[in-house]
Amino acid sequence: MALGLPAVQAANDGSKKVQRNMVVDGNKLFKQDKFHEALEKYDAALALNPSYQYAMYNKAVTLIQLATDDNKGQENDPRKQAAQIFTEIAGLDSNPELAYKSFYNLGNMAFNDNQFDQAINMYKGSLRINPDNKECRQNLLLALQKKQEQEQNQDNQDKDQDKQDQQQQDQQQQQDQQQQEQQQQQQQQQPMTQSAEQLLQAMQNKENATRKKNNEQQAQPARRTTDKPW
Repeated sequence: MALGLPAVQAANDGSKKVQRNMVVDGNKLFKQDKFHEALEKYDAALALNPSYQYAMYNKAVTLIQLATDDNKGQENDPRKQAAQIFTEIAGLDSNPELAYKSFYNLGNMAFNDNQFDQAINMYKGSLRINPDNKECRQNLLLALQKKQEQEQNQDNQDKDQDKQDQQQQDQQQQQDQQQQEQQQQQQQQQPMTQSAEQLLQAMQNKENATRKKNNEQQAQPARRTTDKPW
């Protein structure tokens, strides 16, 4: 069993050289903006060694170049795979240079999506590894400023919404009050109308009774009067 180890080691040495050559070829294609061809080279290197971090990192950078507005947020969005690769590299301690660059790229991706909290965390992660990264520090300050503006805009929107809600509530209360007043007026007018109708009916009844009495008196025969003898 032990005799097989040197052969494996020799094969691995040759494989590493092939991997490096593939990455170099991919970098040349990348500089020529041939991103699909470059991606094929990086994938070929990763097929030989899936943990080859330089091929991983370069693949993630290339995937970002292949992202478009049409596939943004879609299932085939290259940025999703790129973010996964950057996150994996950022969590490794074996290559600090690629780690802080991965954090930095994750910060830029979050910043472009207006996710400023996440961008701030990623920039801070990059600066913890490489505090001398001036571009990262500048982007961190810009992300902090954007976050403050975003929170201010949100506060203004909340205030506007509260104002609109209060106006609607006031209008509803006013409508309810008007309806209540109308109902009270109707309730007050109803007894008055009934009383007027009753009074009118009573007057009509009295007038009918008087007319009936007069008619009865006119219908009776007149009595004759005679003088008594003395």
